[in-house]
Amino acid sequence: MTSADRLQAPDRTSADPPLRIAGLGGRAYAFVVDWHIRTMAGLAWYAASMWILYQDFTVTRTDSTFWLVVFAPSAGIYLLYHPVLEVVTGGTPGKRIAGVRIVARDGRPPGIAALAIRNVLRLIDSLLLYAVGLASVLATAQAVRLGDIVAGTLLVYVDEDGQTDTR
Repeated sequence: MTSADRLQAPDRTSADPPLRIAGLGGRAYAFVVDWHIRTMAGLAWYAASMWILYQDFTVTRTDSTFWLVVFAPSAGIYLLYHPVLEVVTGGTPGKRIAGVRIVARDGRPPGIAALAIRNVLRLIDSLLLYAVGLASVLATAQAVRLGDIVAGTLLVYVDEDGQTDTR
C-alpha cells in the first residue's frame, strides 16, 4: 500500500491513523451496484405507471399525463438517486454494500454544498460512458473524480461498524 492510498486529514492528530482511500475497485463496485438499483427503480416506476395508466408499454405516448406521471418521475428517480440519498442518508446503498463512504478532506462528513457540487459535476464525469471520471480516478494519486476534486471530498473505506477504516 502506498502513501497515496492513505491520507492524514489536516485536523486529525498524528496519533489518529490515516484514512484508507478507496481506489478504482471500491468506486467501481459501488457504482455498479448503484447503477443497477437506480436503473431498476426508474424502470419499475415506468412499467408500473404505464400499465396502470395505459394497460400497455407503448412508448409512442405524447400526452401530458405520460410526461408528468410516467417519464418525469422515472427520469427523476434515475437522475436524483445519488444527490438525494447522499444528502439525506450520507451515502447510497451501493456505497454501503461496497464498504465506502464520502468524507471531506479533513475526514469529517461533507456538507450539503460539497455533496451538491460533487453530484452536479457527475454529469461531466459521466461523459463518454464515464471515461472522464475513470480517467480522473486513474490519473490522481487519491483516486478522485472531477466532482471530488472540486467539492473537496474523498471516498474512503469504512469498517463493519460504519466507522472510517484505518487499517
